[in-house]
Amino acid sequence: MEQKKPSEIRAALAQPFAPEDLEWRLQATSKDKTRGMAVPYVTNRAIQTRLDDVVGPENWYNDFKPWHGVGKKQAQLCGIAIHFEGRGFITKWDGAEDSDIEAVKGGLSDSMKRAAVQWGVGRVLYSMDTVWVGIEARGDSFVIKDTERKKLDEAYLGMLKRLKLTPAVPGGTQAQLMATAPQGGGPKETVPKTQSPGGEPQVQENPGPEQSDHSTQKQQSAVSASGASSGKTTEFPRRKEPEYEYVVESAQIQNGMNSKSTTVMLRDRDGKVLKAFARGAHEDLAPGTLLTQVKISLKKQNTVVFNFLESYEITASGKQAA
Repeated sequence: MEQKKPSEIRAALAQPFAPEDLEWRLQATSKDKTRGMAVPYVTNRAIQTRLDDVVGPENWYNDFKPWHGVGKKQAQLCGIAIHFEGRGFITKWDGAEDSDIEAVKGGLSDSMKRAAVQWGVGRVLYSMDTVWVGIEARGDSFVIKDTERKKLDEAYLGMLKRLKLTPAVPGGTQAQLMATAPQGGGPKETVPKTQSPGGEPQVQENPGPEQSDHSTQKQQSAVSASGASSGKTTEFPRRKEPEYEYVVESAQIQNGMNSKSTTVMLRDRDGKVLKAFARGAHEDLAPGTLLTQVKISLKKQNTVVFNFLESYEITASGKQAA
């Protein structure tokens, strides 16, 4: 990649992201819980892609250092170094406290976002005016209504127009409007508790629900027995499918500093896949395991929204489920 001038690098790094590449979260809600204040943010993946596109993967790197504050939570410092011709690598640093959920990983993620702002990446988002949108209850939390995405995009583009800035070409996936409100609001689901993993799970960047192209196959209830001339069909008995809400696609046990957690990918009967976290090591969540009485709630740690697997029952597992 041809080395750009420093002024060109700064301008390219600071170019506003396309609205399609932004994600939004709730920062506050109204007293009646019908409206919420939405704020945009950029994911670490978008930051990495921006650095690759502007200076090339070989011309930047990040570095992390733990920082210990006396009487305070531990924190992580991130430095993003960029190579400039004739000057070598120049590093800019910023930091963030460890999160309560998978503490070190949360601190690393947040510190990199802040270090990127030092280079101008996503800094324009701090110029956004307050945007209030319609929200709806989902489990124990509140989320931005899907129909509000157009309003959010228009507000963001309006801000860029006022600043006479042009957004970059879209390079990401339209964000899912999944964000929780501050503690204290929202109706609670009354799902019978069965096996309960317990408190808060470990979480990684930007975890939230993920879509899949999987689809469930439908059985034909009848096939032609004697050909088109007879017009008769023979009813074959359907195979009785086990009752379940989710099937485990994969599960991974992670070791934290003081505890363990389980990251699990769950597929529902419509083929949609979501990622959830549970506290502790759940060896029973093997691939192919069928789950019922599943209770999943949205949780928030700093700016990260994730699915928390609160409880479940196992219908079948392993080979039996297949």
